[in-house]
Amino acid sequence: MSAMLYQPRLLIPSLGIIFSLHSPVLTAEPWQFEAGAGVISQQQVWKKMPTVTSAVPYFSASKGPWRIGIDGGNLISYSFYQDEAFRLYAGVGIRDNGYDADTSLSSDLSDDPVFSGYQAPNTEITSAVGFSWHWISLQLAQQLNDVRTAQVVDLAIELPLYQHNSGLRLMANIAASWMNEDYTQRIYGVAPGNQNLSVNRPVFQTEAEVNYSLNLRVQYPLSTQTMLLGSTGVTQLADNLQKSPLVGEEQSLDAMLLVVYRF
Repeated sequence: MSAMLYQPRLLIPSLGIIFSLHSPVLTAEPWQFEAGAGVISQQQVWKKMPTVTSAVPYFSASKGPWRIGIDGGNLISYSFYQDEAFRLYAGVGIRDNGYDADTSLSSDLSDDPVFSGYQAPNTEITSAVGFSWHWISLQLAQQLNDVRTAQVVDLAIELPLYQHNSGLRLMANIAASWMNEDYTQRIYGVAPGNQNLSVNRPVFQTEAEVNYSLNLRVQYPLSTQTMLLGSTGVTQLADNLQKSPLVGEEQSLDAMLLVVYRF
């Protein structure tokens, strides 16, 4: 494998060392927690995949530069520098975006014969570095487990659309996700050992591609400590990935509603 693909493995921990030595010390803060539950509904791009609706728990915790809980795909993240306008961080998390994801809370699967005997990709362990500045954010996340080095770069802009004195806020998030060939092949491709011509699953080789997404988010305070959070979004699959024998839809759709208690 080329040296270029291995560079992020060295880059991510190196950045952590550099900025932890040179950034200002963040003010010590007490632990802050959020816990709640809600429902999520997803229509994925796989052939004949039913819409999946699941109840989901929610939890996050933060103290100073540390964050625990889902945060841009990271389960644990550390901020090397953070103020009101800018944040520079690194994190470790999981990524599981293939068919028949191990981390899915639903057992509903496609009944299309193309998935008969299909070997779904394993859950990825990832490391990430990123920053946010005002409305703009950028993150590079790379797979750490298995042989491949699947990489995804997410660039997003979050625009405030409406805010009311009651605390009601409406935001739009526009994002582009660049995925290297290792990632697209892992999720959408069909390797020679995974082909089955009898169910119309030939070998399918991918390249690096870009997906685009649009999300609308709303939050409304029910009390001083309780918040109602909602979102709905659409992701447009790259044209070449739509040709995969596994794919039956041009877009994926999702919606979520959560009630969160802060303490």
